Amino acid sequence: MSERFMRIKPVIVLIFVPILFTLAFGYVMSPIFVEHVPFAVYDMDKSENSRQIVDSFYDCPGFEITEDVDSYAEIEDMLIGGELGGALIIPEGFGDDLARKAGAEATVLVDGSNFLVCSNVQLNSTTILMMANASVQMKYLESGDMKPSAAEQNVYTMNLADRRLYNPQTCYLYYLFAGLFGIFVQQTILSTVPGLLIDEKHRLREGGSALCDEAGGKAPVFRLFSGELLRTLLIYAALSLIGLLSCILIVHLVYAYPINGNLFYVILLHAIFLLGLLAVSLVVASVFEEKIHASQFTMFLSIPTMLCCGYGWPEYMMPAGFAPVMKAIWPLYYFYNPLKDIMLKGAGMDAIGHYVIGGIVFAAVWLVIGGILYMRKTRVKNAYNAA
Repeated sequence: MSERFMRIKPVIVLIFVPILFTLAFGYVMSPIFVEHVPFAVYDMDKSENSRQIVDSFYDCPGFEITEDVDSYAEIEDMLIGGELGGALIIPEGFGDDLARKAGAEATVLVDGSNFLVCSNVQLNSTTILMMANASVQMKYLESGDMKPSAAEQNVYTMNLADRRLYNPQTCYLYYLFAGLFGIFVQQTILSTVPGLLIDEKHRLREGGSALCDEAGGKAPVFRLFSGELLRTLLIYAALSLIGLLSCILIVHLVYAYPINGNLFYVILLHAIFLLGLLAVSLVVASVFEEKIHASQFTMFLSIPTMLCCGYGWPEYMMPAGFAPVMKAIWPLYYFYNPLKDIMLKGAGMDAIGHYVIGGIVFAAVWLVIGGILYMRKTRVKNAYNAA
């Protein structure tokens, strides 16, 4: 039973695990719009003007008004407890200040611990209050015998047209999928290939002396690698590609994730990324003697590499000197950043070319380094050389 499982394990890890996580994350994060954010209202004024603003918040689909609270402390407790995404506070005298043109002010409290909820609460609140302000200005102008059309023209003399491109609804899934999928590919490869190379390393140590005898005391480097190992690596690459295309198809058809770019570029990036991961696997297999230790090490790489490779935190905001080091020691940067640009923006080779070149250079350099380290660990000296 265990032997049969080991034979199908690569298929499970490289194809079905990414598909399973794609379905799970897509299901959780698939809502296109961030709506029904829990929201509270504290109206201390209770005037007609304040009631109109409160009604606008009730009518906005972005908010789910949970209740009208009676104190600031109650709002604070609910924000700390995670029961609210934000709250509207209208101070006493708001309506009188509005009537006297004395600069009436309302406050919107926002839970900034979740940046996506925070930005949507701010956007919806600002829109509502700007519309309310424009309505008040028009009433002032109309009260001075100005025609409604002229009042509207004066109020809206200058407008800002806000167009959010590529992810206009600020959907979680649109933003995170490329990053998550980069981690899926990375971790599935690192959970299989280093162990395979460690087994091969032990095999070479046990059988290397026979090769040395046949070669007159020196074992040719290329004869140390079995054809079976090469075939297995190619099979793993093919399985990973099948997993890649399956996940993209599923997330597109089931969760409406856009595919705006050329899939050939995605496959090209994937192939380069696999070469980079093979280089990393050679280094890992050179350092560790036991597969379990290598697996534990690579398992802990997922979160640090995702956070440090320029996806969630932009490269230009990193400390000086950090980004070049990150690019030089880990290949994830060259995969999931251009993947997002291809899928969401429809980026072409002119936009992703530097990622392609960087990924190729990384793979070439680290394949040489990893190959040298791996060969040093598998080299077997002929015992008869000393004679």
